[in-house]
Amino acid sequence: MSVQWLLSRTDRLGDLLLTLPMGNFLRAHLPEVQPVFLVSRYAAPLLAHHVPPFGYVVWEKQRLSRQYEAVIHAFPRLDIAWAAYRSGIERRIGTYRRWYHWLLCTDLVNLRRRSSGKHEAWLNLQLLLPLLPSSLQEKVKTLEWESLLLYRARLQSQAPLPLPLLPEWEKRKPKIILHVGTGGGAPRWLHWKQLAQLLLERFPEALLILTGTQAEKPLTTSLQAEFLSESLLDTAGHLSLPQLITLLSQADGLIAGSTGPLHIAAALETPVVGLYPATSATGPWRWKPLTLSAVILGGQSLCRQCKPLACPCLNSISPSEVVEALESLLSRPRAVAR
Repeated sequence: MSVQWLLSRTDRLGDLLLTLPMGNFLRAHLPEVQPVFLVSRYAAPLLAHHVPPFGYVVWEKQRLSRQYEAVIHAFPRLDIAWAAYRSGIERRIGTYRRWYHWLLCTDLVNLRRRSSGKHEAWLNLQLLLPLLPSSLQEKVKTLEWESLLLYRARLQSQAPLPLPLLPEWEKRKPKIILHVGTGGGAPRWLHWKQLAQLLLERFPEALLILTGTQAEKPLTTSLQAEFLSESLLDTAGHLSLPQLITLLSQADGLIAGSTGPLHIAAALETPVVGLYPATSATGPWRWKPLTLSAVILGGQSLCRQCKPLACPCLNSISPSEVVEALESLLSRPRAVAR
C-alpha cells in the first residue's frame, strides 16, 4: 500500500526544479512512497511537464489534508507550517533555522544553506533524512555530483511554438536564447548589447530570442531597440510557462544568469552558458544547473567583496568569453533527454 509524502516548495521556478530530485530519489529507492509537491500556481506546469509527471497541489492557503503521512518543508513558510500542524499530518520535517519549526514540526534537520558550500539539490535531499532507513540515509549524506545528476529533473515540451515566432524560427540557425534578467534573485550581468553584437558577427544567420517576465520587459525592449534586425526577437512578457518550455526545448542554446529558465533548459538537455556571481549565497557551487551540457562562467572562487546584488566579479566576464563558451557547446553532440 502506497503512502503520500508532501514536499512543500512554493517559491521560484529554479528552486522547484532543484527540489524535484527529492521526488526522483523517492521514486527510485522507496517506490511505496508517492511524492506530491505543494507548489505555487505559477510553477505548477513544471510538475505536469516532468517525465514522468509528478502529482501536485497548488497552495492557496487552503486546509491541508490528513491523507499525507509526512510533509517536508523544503521552502520554509510559517503559514504552511501552521497549516500542516493543524491538519494533523503525523510527520512534519523542517530545519533548525526557523523558530516556528521548533513549535510546529516533529523532526528538525540541522541545515545551513547560504554558507554551506553545497549544491541546493543536495541540501534539499538532506531534508529526507528523518524519514529514510539507515541505508538510504548514508546514501543521501554521501551523494557526489555525478550521483546527484541521476536524480535531476527531466522535462518535455507539450505546447506548440507561438505563431509569431515561426517564420524566423524555421529559416534561421543557430537559435540562441538570451535571458537578460534575473528576477532579483541574483546579480545581473550587464554586457548583453556587446554579446548580441558579437553573436551576430560570429553567426550571421542566427536568431537571437530575448526572454523574460513582463517586469523585465524594459530590459529587453531597450536591448532590441539597439538592433534594427529580424535576427533579434523580443518575447519577454508574451510567453506562458508551457510555451517557454517549448521554446527552450527547440533552441540550440541558452545564455543566462542564475535563473529559472537556465534550470528549465538544463532539464530539457538544451546546452546552457551560465553567468554566475561569486557570493556565498548565489555562486555556482550552490546553484549551477544539473546537467553535463553546460559551461559555467564566473564564480570560480568565493569573493568576500561582492554583495548579493552587486558583484564586480560577475561583470568581469567578457562577451568574447561567453561566445567562446557557446561555440564549445554547439560543437558537441546534442544530448537527448531521457
